Amino acid sequence: MNTMSPSSTTEWREHLGHLNGGPPATEQELQEAEDRLGTKLPEELRSLLTFSNGLPGAGLCSTTELRWTRDPAYDLFDAWSSFEEVIELIGKCLVVLDDGDGLFCLIDSTRTADNGEWLAYAWAAGDGEDPRPFPGLSALMKELTAPHHPAGSGRPSS
Repeated sequence: MNTMSPSSTTEWREHLGHLNGGPPATEQELQEAEDRLGTKLPEELRSLLTFSNGLPGAGLCSTTELRWTRDPAYDLFDAWSSFEEVIELIGKCLVVLDDGDGLFCLIDSTRTADNGEWLAYAWAAGDGEDPRPFPGLSALMKELTAPHHPAGSGRPSS
């Protein structure tokens, strides 16, 4: 397996297979999410969703739960509107993980890492720290699911 970036369903299964995932997303579900969001999903996210269309125990969003940080149905953006530097950073991000306890994983549609994937951020809202950047979704998911961060612990190391 590529140790830096799982890029296929098989590699995601090798990396995250210990988690209880849901059924894989279908191409139709992926297309519907892209249509709803108005953008093509990056390959890392597409391959992760074809491994498991969400990871309920870990908070990974399914194709129907993916949302922009500015989605008015959620208060994420409004709640942080007085923190201009955070808003500048997360303003055009897609929420891909929401653990329900303040941990968010975001991928930035306007910034790419050296590998061409959307830059990713782990952000524990309310901990006083800025969103922590990662060179893509797979690097972020590896950190969150590492043995010292079992699924559900919710906090990447600093």
